[in-house]
Amino acid sequence: MKIDHEYIIKIRRELHENPEIAFDLEKTLSIIKRELDAMGICYTDRFGKSSLVATINPEQKGKVIAIRADIDALPITEETGLPFASKNPGKMHACGHDCHTAMLLGTGKALLAIKDQLRCQVRLFFQAAEEAAPGGASLMCKDGAMDDVDVILACHVNAAHKTGLVSINQTCMNASSHGFILDLYGKSSHVARPHLGVDAIAMASRVYQDIQIMRAREINPFSPCVVGIGEIHGGNTNNIVCDHVMMHGTIRTLDVELDSYIFRRIGEIADAVSRDMGGRYEIKTTKLYPAVHNTPQVVEDITRIAKALFGEDSVIEHPFSMGAEDFAFYLQHKPGAIFQIGAHKEGTEPYPLHNGKFNPDENALCVPPQIFVQYVLDHMED
Repeated sequence: MKIDHEYIIKIRRELHENPEIAFDLEKTLSIIKRELDAMGICYTDRFGKSSLVATINPEQKGKVIAIRADIDALPITEETGLPFASKNPGKMHACGHDCHTAMLLGTGKALLAIKDQLRCQVRLFFQAAEEAAPGGASLMCKDGAMDDVDVILACHVNAAHKTGLVSINQTCMNASSHGFILDLYGKSSHVARPHLGVDAIAMASRVYQDIQIMRAREINPFSPCVVGIGEIHGGNTNNIVCDHVMMHGTIRTLDVELDSYIFRRIGEIADAVSRDMGGRYEIKTTKLYPAVHNTPQVVEDITRIAKALFGEDSVIEHPFSMGAEDFAFYLQHKPGAIFQIGAHKEGTEPYPLHNGKFNPDENALCVPPQIFVQYVLDHMED
């Protein structure tokens, strides 16, 4: 099969120069539309927000295979010094979504060249706001983007693995990601007369400790779980007993039942501490991203294809990550799988995702399109 690697790199660099955030993707969408128009691939923007769904072989009946790329960037200042570095201050494609978008356009170009051989439809999902809750994927699913799709695939670059190495997990690739805001209310007084007040900072200290004890002693140590408090705000000055503290946290697990248990216990802990100290609490919870559970059969198919194309040593099992990925929403509707492609050039420092110096090896970008195209050819009549 012929993949236009130079085309993918060219588009990736143009996208990299023009990063945009969340749903504010005017330039990004104009580039994608320009390329789809040039190829003669029809598309619609009726699914989700600031997203496009393009279709190859729309007249074909039967199976529909979808391939997704996320297209948004991050609020990060670029530090790579590349000649095609971000032109937008404070914004950068530091998670590889420029690569994903360019690879999907390259996949579309390759599939279009063999359009007459295809006996299925292929949908190209260009999805906004993977980095911003509630996630562009959830909005696309709500609008019915997955209704007639049979299977969906995706790929994410991985700067920690050597260039071209495919990694995939047969069960869970990513954890859920949920949030909570806990407000603890006490009573202010002069710090010299603490007995006249109710110290919300002291309440928060107890709640924090009890949440960590709950995590350490109530949850099976073989069940991956994160309960993190990333923000605590309270108090105005040093001589007043604080009457309000806000705690902002995240919960990450691999299963829904454990999510529910932790949410319940945080509420119970806050209730017990606030009542014991004479205060009160309010909690707001947000269930954001579910865990990413790949479909085992699709994983087997991708693994077989990658090994056939690139050799037995080209695929490794990917350890599950406590990071979140809104591809999970698609998998709640239909079978599918997301894999990662190594993009660390040997001899260079492997800057991680979400880092201002993140710079994936562009030599890796021809690998996923080959897997996608071969998957379509192998499964267009399943």
